[in-house]
Amino acid sequence: MKLEFNAKKELKKLKTIAECLPENLKKVTASLINDAAFMAEQLEKLRNHISENGWSETYQNGANQSGRKASPEAEMYVKVQKLYAATIKQLTDLLPDKAETTAGEEIMAFINRKDE
Repeated sequence: MKLEFNAKKELKKLKTIAECLPENLKKVTASLINDAAFMAEQLEKLRNHISENGWSETYQNGANQSGRKASPEAEMYVKVQKLYAATIKQLTDLLPDKAETTAGEEIMAFINRKDE
């Protein structure tokens, strides 16, 4: 099942979450938000590739050595997912205490979302 991704929607969601930040932090977090939206878009592309082609691929080294290994897309997916999670955590850690629970829940819902 191929999922369609809307980068503008993703960016809007992240900016909405960041609205509760103090004004001075909004400027600082703008690049984090843009990076998170970019990574989310790339993760979706990688996810679609993995859905279509699987997590592993066959390799052949010479005449006598072959087998299966993780595909480059699968390896990249894992790396980008870790960076994405770290970026979202950075954003969450900047949220004011009073909004932490609500915004944290919003972020988790966003991360765990099903495509709309």
